Amino acid sequence: MTQSSSSKVFGIGLSRTGTKSLTYALHQLGLHIAHFPDDPVTFHELSTGNYRFSLLDTQDGIADITVSSFYPQLDRLFPNSKFILTIRNRQDWLRSLEQHWANNPCFNDPNKQRPEDAIHMNIRQLLCKAVYGRYEFDRDSAIRTYEQHLSQVKQYFSGRSNDLLTLNICEGETCTTPPWHQLCQFLDKPLPKQTFPKVKERAELTTLLQTGNKGQWQSPSSRNSPLLV
Repeated sequence: MTQSSSSKVFGIGLSRTGTKSLTYALHQLGLHIAHFPDDPVTFHELSTGNYRFSLLDTQDGIADITVSSFYPQLDRLFPNSKFILTIRNRQDWLRSLEQHWANNPCFNDPNKQRPEDAIHMNIRQLLCKAVYGRYEFDRDSAIRTYEQHLSQVKQYFSGRSNDLLTLNICEGETCTTPPWHQLCQFLDKPLPKQTFPKVKERAELTTLLQTGNKGQWQSPSSRNSPLLV
């Protein structure tokens, strides 16, 4: 069941901070979250600055860099929404991001050569430029982006602890308060029995979302059917 049209859940952590794991965890709590949607409608809306996002007519929220820089606009457009800032040890994050960019170049990606991949590549290029300010990995630029993002998000939501959760998924059960406890308390959801998911790859998340629903998940219409990964 989707939330009201005016209340959503947004994962606004940067790439490689556990956004796939968060997406599936939210799914296990009954929330249908799009992770890096790459459909033509979303691309057009991003390109034109329309952050109301048609897919939110059928989804409970969006996670990853699709929305990580646009939280002020989303906060205004969807009152009473919840925002989750995933974080990670900086050195681990840098290593993961560098590997991710090396394996997924913004241009001439050998894994994205089919005509149907064009929109995905266009969105990747748009968001890498918007969020990181560049198309190729640069260590100093990346760490500045990370630190500025954390600082700006926390400043924006200062005094609004009910609206923002800062969550270190990668530390998992070693946290003083484990991720499930933090997330369920923040969203007022019952605590699941299963361990908190660890999802690293796009294909893995796709499979989990497609097979882990026990018949409960209904795909949206073809016009607004982003790949939820």
